[in-house]
This record gives sequence, C-alpha cells and structure tokens, in this order.
Amino acid sequence: MTPARTRLPRRPRRSRPLQSTLLALVLVPVVGLSAVAVVGVDDRLGHARDAETALHEVRTAVALDDVRSAVGQEVVPVLGAAALRQPRVLAAFGLTPEAAERILSERTTSGSAGSTAATDAAVAAARTGDAARAAVVAALPERLLQARTMTAGDVDTGLALYDHLLSDLTTQVNAHLKEARSLGLEGDLASALADLQRVSRASALASHEITAYLGTVADAQTVHRRDFLRVWGAYQQASADVVALTDPAIAADWSAAEESVSSQRLDEVLAATTDRDATTTLAGLTVVGMGSADRDAALRAVLARAAAVVVDEAQAQADVARRELQQLLVLCGLVVAATLVGTLVVRRVIAGPLGRLAEQSRSVAAGELVDVQEQGPTEVRVVAQGLAAAVDTLRRVQVQAEAIAAGELDCEVVRTPVPGPLGQIVHASVTQVLAAFHEREQLQADLAHQAAHDALTELPNRAQTLVLTERALHRAARQGSRVGLLFLDLDHFKAVNDSFGHAAGDELLRTAAARMHATVRGGDVVCRLGGDEFVVLVEGVEDEKGLVDLGERLITALSAPVALAGLPQAQHVRVGASVGVAVSVPGTLDAERLVRDADAAAYRAKGAGRGVVEVFDDELRAELSARTELETALRSGLDSGELVLYYQPVLDLETGRTKSVEALVRWIRPGHGLVPPDAFIPVAEASSLVCDLGRWALAEATAQLVRWDAEGGHRGGLDVAVNISGRHLAQAHLLDAVTDALTASGIHPNRLTVEITETVLVDEPLALEHLRSLRELGVRVAIDDFGTGYTSIGQLSRLPVDVLKIDRSFVSSPEAGNADLVRLLISAAHSFSLGVVAEGVEEDGQLSALLAASCDAAQGYLFARPVPPSELPAAELPATPVLVTEPRT
Repeated sequence: MTPARTRLPRRPRRSRPLQSTLLALVLVPVVGLSAVAVVGVDDRLGHARDAETALHEVRTAVALDDVRSAVGQEVVPVLGAAALRQPRVLAAFGLTPEAAERILSERTTSGSAGSTAATDAAVAAARTGDAARAAVVAALPERLLQARTMTAGDVDTGLALYDHLLSDLTTQVNAHLKEARSLGLEGDLASALADLQRVSRASALASHEITAYLGTVADAQTVHRRDFLRVWGAYQQASADVVALTDPAIAADWSAAEESVSSQRLDEVLAATTDRDATTTLAGLTVVGMGSADRDAALRAVLARAAAVVVDEAQAQADVARRELQQLLVLCGLVVAATLVGTLVVRRVIAGPLGRLAEQSRSVAAGELVDVQEQGPTEVRVVAQGLAAAVDTLRRVQVQAEAIAAGELDCEVVRTPVPGPLGQIVHASVTQVLAAFHEREQLQADLAHQAAHDALTELPNRAQTLVLTERALHRAARQGSRVGLLFLDLDHFKAVNDSFGHAAGDELLRTAAARMHATVRGGDVVCRLGGDEFVVLVEGVEDEKGLVDLGERLITALSAPVALAGLPQAQHVRVGASVGVAVSVPGTLDAERLVRDADAAAYRAKGAGRGVVEVFDDELRAELSARTELETALRSGLDSGELVLYYQPVLDLETGRTKSVEALVRWIRPGHGLVPPDAFIPVAEASSLVCDLGRWALAEATAQLVRWDAEGGHRGGLDVAVNISGRHLAQAHLLDAVTDALTASGIHPNRLTVEITETVLVDEPLALEHLRSLRELGVRVAIDDFGTGYTSIGQLSRLPVDVLKIDRSFVSSPEAGNADLVRLLISAAHSFSLGVVAEGVEEDGQLSALLAASCDAAQGYLFARPVPPSELPAAELPATPVLVTEPRT
C-alpha cells in the first residue's frame, strides 16, 4: 500500500503593485524602442567619431608629407654638390675642380637658403597643426640641425642622417593613412582615402627617385645603382596605379603633372640613367636639379587636391552622422514624453483608487483598524467591501484581546466567540493562553540558566563567573570586606583525556566538580572557566590563611583516586591540582583582574612542582610586571635586530670532524649586555612571541648556511639544528615558516634539523602530525634533552623522529647507573635506526665513554662553546685530555 504523500503548503508568491504592472505594460515597448534608439545613437556617434578621426589622420599625414617633400628638396642640392666633387664626374663633364666649385657656389647660395627656409616652414606648420602629436614631429628640428651640421663637415654622414629622416617621415605618413583606412569607413570617403594613399605613395617615390639618382651620380657603386633602379621602377608602377585606379579627376591632374615639360625632360634623363652604359652629363644633372622641384611641386598639388577630397568627404560624413544623431535624440525625447503622459493617465484613472485601497490595507495589516472607503471602479469597490467586513471582525477580536491582556478571562466578551471560522479559532486559542504564558516563562528561565552555566558540570561558566565576581566585589565594597578567589588547574588531566578518551575526561571533570562542591562552604561558589580550569569564589574573607587551607583541602579531595566507567574495577586514575589564591584590595571592582591574579598564582604553583597552593602577592605582582616589561623589550628587540644566533659545533665521533651546528638564540640588549637565554626564553614561551622568535631563528639559521657555503672553508657544507617550542609546533603556520625559510635560502631540507623536547609530544596533540609533515618535506627531527620527559624507549619506533639528543644530566653524571643508561639509550636508538647526539660533553672521560658506547655525535664545552657565526672554529676531537671547569651558560 503506497503511503499518502503530504502536500506541503505553497509558498505565497510575492505580490506586485498593480500600478507597477500597468506601468510595465506601458514601458515595455518604450524600453524596446529606446534600446533600438540607443543602438542607433551609438552607431551614429561611432560614424561621426570615425570620420573625425580619419580627418585628423589625413591632415597629419599631409602635414608630414609636406615636411618630407621639403626635406627631399633640401637634400637635392647637397647630393648634387657631392656629385660635382667626384673626380669621376668632373672628368665626365670636362670640368676642373675650380670650375666645379664656382658652379656650386653660385647655385648653393640661392638654392640652399631657399630649400632650408621651405623645410623650416613645413616643420613649423607640422608642429603647430594636426601633426603636432605625431611621434616624429617633436624631434624634427634637432634631427634637421644635426643633418645640416654633419653635411657641412662630413657629407656621407649628413646624407645618411637625411636619408633616415626621410625614411621615418615616409613611414609615419603611411602609418597615419593606414590608420585612417583601418577605421572601416565605407562609400566615397573610403575611396577617397584609398586614392590619397596611392597619390602619397607615388609622390614619396618621386622624391626618393631623385635622391637615388643623385646618389648614383655621386657614387657609381653597384648598390647605389640597384637602389635607383628599384625606386625608379616602383615609381613607374605607383604612377600607373594613380592614373588607372584613382578618381578620374585626380588621375587627370596626376597625368597633367607628369606630362609637363619639366617632368618630361626629367623622366627622359632618369629613364636614360637606367641604361647600364649611360653617362651622366652636366646638362642632365642640371635638368634633374631644376626639374625635380617643378615635378615635386606639381605632384604636391595633386596630393593636396586628393587630401581636400578626403577632408570634404569626411566632413560631410560627420555632418550626416550628427544630423541622424539629432533626429534619434528628438525621437527618444518624444517617446519619453509620451511615456510620461501615458503613466499619468493610468495613475489618474486606475492606479489612484487602487493606491488608496492599498494604503488602507497596509494600515489594517499594521494593526490600525481604519474605515475603508468604497471608491473607484466596480472591481475596486467589491474589494473595498470585503476589506471593510474584515476590519469589523478584527475590531471584535481586538476587544477580546484587550480583555485577555487585562486578565479578564471570564468576562462575557471573551466567552462569546466571534462569528465565523476566525472567531472559532480565536476562542479555542484563548483557553491555551495561560498555559503558553507559563511555558514561555519556564523556557526563558531554562535558557538563562544554560547561557550562564557549563553544560557538562552545571557550574557557572566563565561569563557568569565574572558577573558573580563583580557582584561580590560590589557587596564587599559596600560592607568594607574582601573577596577571595581560588584558581584551580587540574594536574595531568590531559594525560587522562588522551589515554582514555574524552568521555572518560568528561566523567573526571564531573567528579572533580562534585568533590569541590562537597569541600567548600555553603556560601562559596564553584565555577568552571573551561577545560580543566575551575575557580572558587569566597566572600567575607578575613585573612589569606583560610583561603590557603581551603585550597589544600581541595587539592586533597581532587587527588583521591577516581574510578571511571569503562575501566577495569581495580584500575583508578589520579589527578591533582595546582591552586592560585588572590584576594581583592578593598574598594576594587575589577573582576577580570582578580581572576587574572589568581591565574598567575596558579601558574606559579605549577612551576613550583604542582599540587601546592600559591598566593598572589607583591612579589608575584612585581614579577608579572617585570615579565610584561621584559616581553615588551624582547618584542622590540626582535623587531630592531637585537637578537642574534650563536652556533655550537656538533662533532661526528666517527670522523672527529664538525658535521653540524646547533643554533642558539642570544639577546644583546642595549644597556644590559648579553641577556642569558633562561631569562627571556620562558617569557617568550608564555606568549605568542616564541612563535615569532622561532620563525626568525629558522630564517636566520638557514640563511647563515648559505653565507658559510659562499665563504667555503671548514664552515661550508654544515647542517644546522634549530630549537622549536611546543607552542610554535602546535601552530599550523609552523610548516609555512619552515617552507619559507628553505625557499628563501635555497638549502636542501635535509640540512635542517628541528629540535623539540619530549614534553611537547605529550602536551601538544598536533605535535606528531606536524612532525610527520616536516619529515615529508625532508626536514630532520630530533628529540632534545631525551630521558628527562615521559617518552619510553618502546615508543621510539612509532615517533616521527630521526635523532635522539641525550640530556647532559646523564652524560655528565658520575654515577655508574647513568653511564649504563646512556649505553642503553644509544643501543635502543640504533635498534630503531636513529642517530644519537650526546649533549654537555665537558671531560675526556665522558668522551671516552661515549666512544666506547658507539655514540654517533657529541657537543659540549670540551669541543667548543656557542660563538657568533664569524668565530665558529674548526672543532675536532682533542688529542690530549682537556678539562673545562667554567660553568655552563
């Protein structure tokens, strides 16, 4: 049998005002027409912009072509002079050098000044006109001056400069015309641009033809002749293209310029030069010198007319685009006006009454039972009548609700149901109102309790602890009494939690809370701050002795064995507690400070061996102040470069040579000198500063290896070991710090060893995971001070380590049992393929024992002290016994 499916209620659709719907009906065609108009406007604007851009490019090209033509005419007399100075030409013309110089002086004086002035005028026009922004224009005066100056002394170099300038100008002219054609213009303007490009190319080749001819006359080398033939042929083809492909009027002008007497005579001389056996005559050279100017002027006139056609076409096309744009804008304005008129009509006829009805409906929905007006079209009136009936029903319901709010639940108004389904529902709901009130009050009380209490132990949580402490301080200030706070930190709770699981840990915490409740006085408050941290709030404190006695009773209660569910019946766990006591100063109201002071006392209790009670006093306050000051100075010193690394050699006992070094942090504090590590490392360990310190040490130590490698000698190729704190190892960004240091230095990962203590493996849950990640990178891992922590030899096979460093207390101990223990540790490490380093070797006898036990490496004052990197010695095994009696620092 198929189970019936439950029909879920449909989500109400989001309503849309009728006025918006009607307006949308009006706007849809308007928007579509407007979109078409916008596209048209953009198209016309594009055509206008393209025409104006083409106009600018053409004007720029014409201005640059004027400069090119003027420079070409300026270089003609220079080339002619160079030709007349050639002995070969003088012999062909039957002239003496003196006669040639007279001819040159007569022609140069008049022609050179005129051509130079024409060039300067063309350059000035280009620099102030449309071509001013062209790349080549800015450098024209300087380049012309350089060419003229060089021509006066070194004709060949000067002519080369002229040639480069002409080539650049021709390239720029072609580029601007090409840019104009690339705009995608169509019709007559595109044809006019194509005609202008052909005329410009032919005109440029005509000028180049003259300079190529004169170059052939001046130097009869084959390369000059080939250049002339190439240019002459290109000009003939370009001239034919102008005649055949351009507008008939421009073609006729070009033909007329080509058929002039001077052009015909010039063409005859140039055509005759194409014959390999032709000889240059003085008359021919004269024809070329005079005819080139005439032909160039005639061709420039054709180019100007072609440019004028382009300008006219571009201007006409831009004007057409603007007129069309204006028409489109007028059309858009008319459409908008029509839309506004239509909107006003719709609003007046339909939307007005509907808007008033909607406003009345909103008032009703907001709880304002207004009178509904029945106006507008028939449909609107029907809706208004229905709304008016609903308002009447709601008014009767309102009367009942007011009676209920006033507590008159038995009055006639409440007992009489409102007619209709709504009245029945309201009447049925009234009977449940009181029950709902009680349930809500109870729920609020439960939620308030949960927000202020720990879910596991039902003790007040941290936030509630501060509230209770602050209230107690206010009461004490009014009464002139004091408030005491005991901060309890369970000892070895983490080991129980890790060994037996979180469920066992939770049960242990509940047991501890119950024992504390049973130990304190009736008025005392036990709170849980979180984890394994508890506080006991005591009011009316007379002296500290009573609080210390209470703390000792709490330690005794908490230290008793605990039988946890799930463990064998005979197996119990034990935890202790370290207690810190703080007493308020009369008149103080700072709850946070009181908790912080008790926490500091508990921290000192842990440092004193755990399981004791410590009182926060002036000495501890001064100690905390000094620690804060030292931490601030240390942080500043790390930023300003006051910390340095000293290095102590680690000797390979098989080879007797230094194989690696251990990096040790030293602080050279201004005004204090060298600060001992044990004076500032614990301060760094108590804060996040130790992570910054470790990151700096990793980067500096790996960078030092690179510097030693570059120096060479006995320091090159060494490995380095860096100590990492448990706090830093627990941070995820430790891997980033190691990776960054290796990447920045470029050393191989196996040259870096990270040293950790045994206690880190117990106290930090993420230690093993991060150590495995480091070994995957190729970094070596060493356990420092091995033998002083909780790691057993049987665990070595499962630990992600490579090296054991035996603590100096075992190496230096004269007891025979410790010597046997050292041999056992070395043997066990070798069984698990681990390397062994003995620390604190200071006597020859210790070294001999280590050698006999097959220890791999050693370090200590017997070999070398920690020194700055520049003083690192080439440490070796001593040849004779050496006894170091200076105390270790």
